[in-house]
Order: sequence, then structure tokens, then C-alpha cells
Amino acid sequence: MAKKIKVVIKSPEKNINLPRISVKTAIRFVRFGLWTSKFFTESDEEFQIFLKNNKELMLDFLKAIEKELKDLEPFTLVKVESDQQFVLIDIV
Repeated sequence: MAKKIKVVIKSPEKNINLPRISVKTAIRFVRFGLWTSKFFTESDEEFQIFLKNNKELMLDFLKAIEKELKDLEPFTLVKVESDQQFVLIDIV
């Protein structure tokens, strides 16, 4: 059952290995990011309006994804490789 997200990013400048976090925790981070976006008044006004109008829709979508992931076996969501860079997002 897929319940956690693992992110690995490797490049010549920096390597990032984020610890596994639960999908529920990731959704909480997104919710917090959406909430704090209203404090960044220097960002594009059109983008602010978009976030405000679609916040609940985005959260509902993420909750639906969380529900679907519970029934799946672990899998690789994104894997991008180039000569010097590597990005991997696993659902484990």
C-alpha cells in the first residue's frame, strides 16, 4: 500500500534526499503553502486570484489522490535522468 512520498534530486551543484513523508503530511504542507500565499503581496495579482478561487478545488483533488494511493502498490511517479542530473519521486 502506497502511503509515503520519497524525493531524490541529484545535480553537480547539490544533492537533495528528502526523508519519506506520508501523503497526508504532504497535503498538510500544500495546505499551509496555500494559506501563506495570501501574505506574499508582491506576487502576481492574477496568480493570487487564481489561488484564492481554486484553493478548495486543489485540496479536494489532493485528498482524492491520497484516497486512491492507499489501494496501490509502491511505484515510481517521476524519474528524470540527464547526463548530470537526476530526479526521482517514488510513492512507497
